Amino acid sequence: MEQLKLTAVVLRAVDYGESDRVVTLLSRERGKVSAFARGARASRRRFGGALEPFTLLAAELRTRPGSDLLTLESVTVRRGFGAIRGDLARIACAGYAAELARELVRDHEPHEDLFELVVEYLGALDVAAAVPAALRAFELASLRIAGLMPRLDGCARCGADVDGARPVRFDPGHGGVLCAACGPAASPGAPALSPDALRALLRLQEGGLAAAAEPLAPAVGREARAALSAFVEHHLGRRLAARRFLDEIGPLLGD
Repeated sequence: MEQLKLTAVVLRAVDYGESDRVVTLLSRERGKVSAFARGARASRRRFGGALEPFTLLAAELRTRPGSDLLTLESVTVRRGFGAIRGDLARIACAGYAAELARELVRDHEPHEDLFELVVEYLGALDVAAAVPAALRAFELASLRIAGLMPRLDGCARCGADVDGARPVRFDPGHGGVLCAACGPAASPGAPALSPDALRALLRLQEGGLAAAAEPLAPAVGREARAALSAFVEHHLGRRLAARRFLDEIGPLLGD
């Protein structure tokens, strides 16, 4: 058996049996891993409240022979991001970010840049209200890390320049925006992007979370949300549970 020391964010915690818990962690060192926390619900002395989602931990684990599931032996909270838990909009955004990160990567594949992105986004939610621009920036950065970045700076079908003065079709099946010539080839239901929405997405794609300081106009935000939601669902093959919850509290987010 191998002993491991990981720095990780709790993405999900699921109760198991009467007293145990299985947690999904995104670690800096080993990427996404799942771990069995024996007695986590029976004794708060061992793990306390450390195994709640959106918690940054220093964790000690060991491997289990013949299993990808690790055993969690001890944890120390590095940062609890406590302000997130007092605001429904922040909870919804953090939950969506955690589920998206969990679904985009395979187990036991290091993704230090995704780990850093999740920590950065949780840190932003911990100190300020949730805003649509930051969530769009997180989506775009996560997709880039997973090798699924939508093309926004040219036609995803033929590579031609896109007319930035007219609306364009955004087709997840083709991988991004389509020029005027390729627009008729868009899949049924492919959303449209106005010039303002396309410029906003390009800005967030290039600038990351730092670019989210400039807010999105409501109409632009709705277009950007629809486009990226369609893109994520196309590549994952389903709508994330956290996306549905996020849609329900949209007015709280100003989205």
